[in-house]
Amino acid sequence: MQRFKAGLNSMLLAGSGLAALLGPTLVQAQTAAPAPQPEVTDSTDIIVTATRRDQLLSKVPISVSAFTQKRADELGIKSFTDVAKFTPGVAISQSNSGNDNIAIRGVSSNAGASTTGIYIDDTPIQIRQLGLNSNGAEPIVFDLDRVEVLRGPQGTLFGSGSEGGTVRYITPEANLNKTQVYARSELDATQGGAPSYEGGVAVGMPIIPGQLAARVSAYYHKDGGYINRQDPYTNQVTPDANSIDSIAFRGALTWEPSSHFK
Repeated sequence: MQRFKAGLNSMLLAGSGLAALLGPTLVQAQTAAPAPQPEVTDSTDIIVTATRRDQLLSKVPISVSAFTQKRADELGIKSFTDVAKFTPGVAISQSNSGNDNIAIRGVSSNAGASTTGIYIDDTPIQIRQLGLNSNGAEPIVFDLDRVEVLRGPQGTLFGSGSEGGTVRYITPEANLNKTQVYARSELDATQGGAPSYEGGVAVGMPIIPGQLAARVSAYYHKDGGYINRQDPYTNQVTPDANSIDSIAFRGALTWEPSSHFK
């Protein structure tokens, strides 16, 4: 009987010791804090997601150029054609089909699969065409957090259509704690043609502070025409026939019920 009790006590002590060793590990796994966000110490530094995680632009181990919405407004950037002017190693040209062809580090394609990936957030928007240029570099995106230009090859993270590189238009999330408003307008005149103008506004606000927020935006842009087209059969003249209207709407919802889920 004494041997049995001694053996039982030894087993209980061993079990207690094992639990003591495993216990802190299990508790630590359940209460582990999320990865800290990079801290911006320089007003000129930008947080980018070029490597699929938040990093300071100065710490990213690849060649990246990034333009925030504020910086783009200061430089007068309205399209990717303007972005290319301020980005070394990037060139843009227009093909015979009217589409834009982006070349990063001299890598481009005039037909078939694209060599430059174009993304809005994580959604690719470039298309494959046979016999025609494959890129559409001018998406109408008004409400932007930043534009990232990743020099290639970027096939590991962004697929086979990014041999030359990748262009990412990153839209802002709705802020959970404060109301944000962004607006922009412009008016231009063309000699001998119609005026050009644009206007847009984006508003974001918390619905449940700290947990739920929404952001909506609307944008309209008109390129005034300057060509009067005459119908050869009816002789009817259409003034400013090459004018272009562009409209963009966007809605975003951010929900963060806990620090581990967003």
